Amino acid sequence: MIFKQFDFEGCLSYVVACSKEGLGAIIDPSHTMDPYLDFIGSSNIKVVYVIDTHTHVDHLSLAEEIADRVGARTVMCDQAPLQRQIGSAVKDLFGIEKIIEENGGKRIDFLLKDGEELTMGGVSLTALFTPGHTRDSMCLLSHGRLFSGDTLLIGQCGRTDLPGGSTGEMYESLFSKIAPLSDDLLVYPAHDYNGNINSSLGYERVNNVCLKTRRTVEEFGRFLKSLFPPLDSTGAKLQCGLKVSTGSSPEGGELGPLMHTFCMSMEQYLIQPQGTNAILPGELRVGMDEKDKPYLLDVRQPEELEAGGHIEGAVNIPVAEIPKRVGELPANLDQPIVTICESGFRSAHAALYLRAYGYNKVKSLEYGMHGWKAEGYPVV
Repeated sequence: MIFKQFDFEGCLSYVVACSKEGLGAIIDPSHTMDPYLDFIGSSNIKVVYVIDTHTHVDHLSLAEEIADRVGARTVMCDQAPLQRQIGSAVKDLFGIEKIIEENGGKRIDFLLKDGEELTMGGVSLTALFTPGHTRDSMCLLSHGRLFSGDTLLIGQCGRTDLPGGSTGEMYESLFSKIAPLSDDLLVYPAHDYNGNINSSLGYERVNNVCLKTRRTVEEFGRFLKSLFPPLDSTGAKLQCGLKVSTGSSPEGGELGPLMHTFCMSMEQYLIQPQGTNAILPGELRVGMDEKDKPYLLDVRQPEELEAGGHIEGAVNIPVAEIPKRVGELPANLDQPIVTICESGFRSAHAALYLRAYGYNKVKSLEYGMHGWKAEGYPVV
């Protein structure tokens, strides 16, 4: 799959395309057309869909303009007409109404229903209806990635006090629609103002100030009200930037430098040769007989180890718990570590977590326990 992220002053957009057939889509385009046109031209991509994950209120969409230029169809959630009706009633909101009006006039060629799929050759995008930031907010699932729009951001969620927003709907979207998804999903939001590239759902589940604590709907509403700066005429940013933590509150939103390092590690993992990051079952078996054998970290759930066994000597810390239990790992950052899961997917993300914390010699067990058992190697 061809994948490219664009960053315009914290507004994030994406191109995804099938590497074999060259068919693709642009997600949440903004600011200027040239970077998109240059990339799809140099990559020989035929864009068939230009998608907005929701009706933007903090910047103008370029979906219609790019679609007209490249001969593509514009796509939004099937709740976009309702969101536009809500927006049309806004007459005076510190200048926001002008952006709402212009975006509300953009052409929509195709309305995407919840669960409906767009296909571009061997690449697909599946819609997940997630209202809360706006009535027409949706996320897009695609091959291990979650394009989360302004619903789930890195470290928090989108604000809910704009036209069409709803704290109750955001609560349901986060905890009923997104939270049940795989920890392994890479999260790519429509905004980030802290230099982050992406995250993973497992990381967000543990560290995101809106997800990590399960609250009642009422408590969630009060928390969001305290999290975001109010909309007023003083020029406060509309963007959902995290409040800076003073250190006095456990709910402080400051992510610190680790998240950026982790994002960079994930991007490097995606482009490096597989052998750089993984170890085959046979190689691990030989390594366990050597004097300087690796530290084995099994990142599955405890019940998975009980049901199917594990490699002797492995320490069990589920992948989502690694950020808060990293102190249990070897103090020596040069200690060789092999991360293990059932298939090799979760363990690859666990290896990225550890690299972000400074561990230098971390590899993931290729094919996981499936591959280990297929070779006839012992489990306990």
